[in-house]
Amino acid sequence: MQIVLPEDRIKHLESQTQALELQLVFRSEDAATTAAECQAIREELADAIQKYENEKKMSMDVARSMTRQYKGMQEDLLNKINDREQLIESLKDEMETLKAMHRKEITIKDAVIQQRDEDATKKRIEVENLCKLFAQMITDARLRISTTRP
Repeated sequence: MQIVLPEDRIKHLESQTQALELQLVFRSEDAATTAAECQAIREELADAIQKYENEKKMSMDVARSMTRQYKGMQEDLLNKINDREQLIESLKDEMETLKAMHRKEITIKDAVIQQRDEDATKKRIEVENLCKLFAQMITDARLRISTTRP
């Protein structure tokens, strides 16, 4: 449809201008609302990023602390193991020393017992010889007494 009259054309253009201005107002409001929503989302994103960074930092701190504690406990355990190993070695050395001393004492006591047995055997032989000698002397004395008696 073609508008022939200039007044009609002006009215038509004015109505189109008003319609476009209304559309511009609606779109401006939509843009402002969208910009506000975008800003709110950006703020939420910044808060979420900050919370993430805080949680990440806290997680790293906890992990470091746990790692330090673990290493400390591991070091303590290794120290205890080393102490126990040294104690075991010390006790083994002491046990070997005591065994050697015990063997030496047994050898000495065996030597003393053997010496006493030898001395007792010598004394027994001496006593037997003395007894034989005494018996011989008594026998000789009886014989003399019996031969000298009228």
